[in-house]
Amino acid sequence: MNRPLALTLLLAGLPVLFLLPAATHLLGGPAAYRQAVTWGLPVAAALLASAVFFRRPGLAALRGSAAGRRDSPGTLLRLAPWCLAALVADYSFLGMGHALGWVTFTFGDQGFSGHPARTLLWSLPLCLALATLGWEWTLRGTLFASWAERLPKPAALLISCASGIGLAAPLILPGLDVPDPHFVLAAFMTAACREISFGLIFASGAGLPAAGLYRGLLAYLDAFVINDWYSVHFPAANFTSSEPAFYLIRSATSVLAAVLIAAGAWLASRRGRTAGPPPGWPSRGDSRPATSA
Repeated sequence: MNRPLALTLLLAGLPVLFLLPAATHLLGGPAAYRQAVTWGLPVAAALLASAVFFRRPGLAALRGSAAGRRDSPGTLLRLAPWCLAALVADYSFLGMGHALGWVTFTFGDQGFSGHPARTLLWSLPLCLALATLGWEWTLRGTLFASWAERLPKPAALLISCASGIGLAAPLILPGLDVPDPHFVLAAFMTAACREISFGLIFASGAGLPAAGLYRGLLAYLDAFVINDWYSVHFPAANFTSSEPAFYLIRSATSVLAAVLIAAGAWLASRRGRTAGPPPGWPSRGDSRPATSA
């Protein structure tokens, strides 16, 4: 059985329910649809991955070395400043749009805006957990790692990123409803750039926790802090614009963020190869545990 292909096809079919006409109504309204997409999709994706690869020999080891070496805490630390810079770059379109007078900010969910600290305490850990154990474990730890057994790693990474973009569609096109074509194009560009970034972080050697942390922070900001009025999410604040050029800037900043991640991943990975494994870790090709003299 071609398990990677089976999982790829199952993940491609997972968003179909949310893209059916009147999907929002069928699921009980906008609030229920939002909850199902935000929390239900990553759980469903992880369950599918677990079912397809249940007790498959060798995959656990491959997940830990899908980048061709052990995940290194040093790589994570070297990549952290680049992730922070990318996070700022990703949302810099808001400052540019405000300076140009192209964007209007409005209040969103008063439950979130009125109690930001209380919201942070439960929503951020939940976003980080689902981003790591749901999305990234499925797309990178399982799908990418399994395809990497059969294909070159760039091809495996491309498949995992394409699956992630497809799974983002329900957040952009609920029931295939197009609220604004400029928003839709920018949203898919952002989703693509972010999926590439998550994949590069994972493949750099920083591993699943780093990719999940970056993804979880972005998910928290989108779902609970600020997002486009056209988005499925209804966070503490919204922004809206009638200027098509604003969405060009949105796309450009997402590309810039991905470029920063790519540069940081390349440098962190290169320095990791030069530095070698941390003290006490076995060298590449040596599976024996380190022992003290």
